[in-house]
Amino acid sequence: MKNKNTTEKYMTLYMSFGMCFGVSGGIIFGTIFFPDNMSLGICFGLPLGMCIGLLIGQAKDKRLSENIMIIRKIEAAKDSSDLVIYVSDKNEIEKQYRVTEKKIKEEKFVQGDRVAEEIDGSLVSLESK
Repeated sequence: MKNKNTTEKYMTLYMSFGMCFGVSGGIIFGTIFFPDNMSLGICFGLPLGMCIGLLIGQAKDKRLSENIMIIRKIEAAKDSSDLVIYVSDKNEIEKQYRVTEKKIKEEKFVQGDRVAEEIDGSLVSLESK
């Protein structure tokens, strides 16, 4: 059973990126060391790229998991099409974030969802929808 305090938002994304770069790196590796059969390089590049991407994604997910917050209410901002989202963290400290309409459509924020704060200060949804 999956723990509610963990997230897997970036792990699969970065693993996919790692596979793409691993295949291209494997072709280069195979061309240099196995000129007669460059596909041998893909056998090394693909799993290596996948593992590197997995590690990067897990590191980002771990950082997000440490900062999980719950959306308490969503209100329209005055004089703007933006919305103000009120969240509470694990210590029940309430914070508010101003979110653009575009970000609301991308992330599909709903009251009660789990969210986390990115490095740049923006909110990101941890729910899969």
